[in-house]
Amino acid sequence: MSRVQRMLDAAGELLLAHGYRRVTVDDVARRAGVGKGTVYLHFASKLDLFAGVLLRDSVGITRDLRDALRADPRDAALDATMRRTFLAVQRRPLTRALHTGDADMLGAIATDTKAGLEVVTDKTAFAAAHFALLYRHGLLAEDPAATADLAYRFAAACTGFFLDHLVPAGAGMDATARADALAAVVRAGFTPPGEPDPAALVAAADELAALYEHTIDHLAAALPEEP
Repeated sequence: MSRVQRMLDAAGELLLAHGYRRVTVDDVARRAGVGKGTVYLHFASKLDLFAGVLLRDSVGITRDLRDALRADPRDAALDATMRRTFLAVQRRPLTRALHTGDADMLGAIATDTKAGLEVVTDKTAFAAAHFALLYRHGLLAEDPAATADLAYRFAAACTGFFLDHLVPAGAGMDATARADALAAVVRAGFTPPGEPDPAALVAAADELAALYEHTIDHLAAALPEEP
């Protein structure tokens, strides 16, 4: 395992255990078995180091989605994509903290670092391209180019599922049940009625896999490399 990976592993473990404010670069260096100077050789600041953890998590989630799509083109349907995304986020506590706005755990990582902004910006660009390709293949009910508030409505409808701690009605529901509920909302509100055309799913899956690949390359390029 490379030094960069060891440092990111250590930073992620400490973030989960103690939160952003209580973890120091010295703590990460000791846990990773490297000198403090080695950490700063790869990351300009503590904030950038922890942003790298978040960035690596985003790459991992996107790879999981790509692999699932290659295994089953039915995952190109928007409700299926969101169901799988929700479950992937639930398996990664740091990314879940980003979705829930957990400032104690993440500090200002998502807003005050280049890597954190890469994640946020890439999500916006990805969503626009994603909606456009779904509509071309008849898998989205409304034309995103002609519906100014579509992205807002979609984000608002989905956000509550990631903020389940604020929704008492979800108490006792496990992650799979919440993912199913999210898929039901997306299917009812944003996809055409009836079952999707299998041929359209296959065609959309090819384009969506390419979009995932582009996203992976873009995000991975923002991670530091070994000298």
